[in-house]
Amino acid sequence: MFKEIIALTLCCLFIAVYAAPATTTAEQEEKPHPYNFAFEEKDANYTLTRQEEMDEQGTVKGSYSYIDRDGIFRTVNYIADENGFRAAIQSNEPGLTNSAPAGTTFQIN
Repeated sequence: MFKEIIALTLCCLFIAVYAAPATTTAEQEEKPHPYNFAFEEKDANYTLTRQEEMDEQGTVKGSYSYIDRDGIFRTVNYIADENGFRAAIQSNEPGLTNSAPAGTTFQIN
């Protein structure tokens, strides 16, 4: 009976060790991979632009804009970092007013 208790104890110990999550002493955090890109598209009715970049700290900055053939435009400049996402919007679209909902600034020209 004593051998059976020892065998059962060893089996339980083996299962507990085997089922425990693996830990590493030096987990490597993936570092940001800096990048940048930009493009512009034009035709007779509109112009679209976009640019974005990320630095070594993981901060993303960029902008995108739209201009129609009547001169109505919207430009969004943004940043995303350890403080969250923030955007500043400039536009001359009819019906908009200067405001700052949810931390986003609207500047109407």
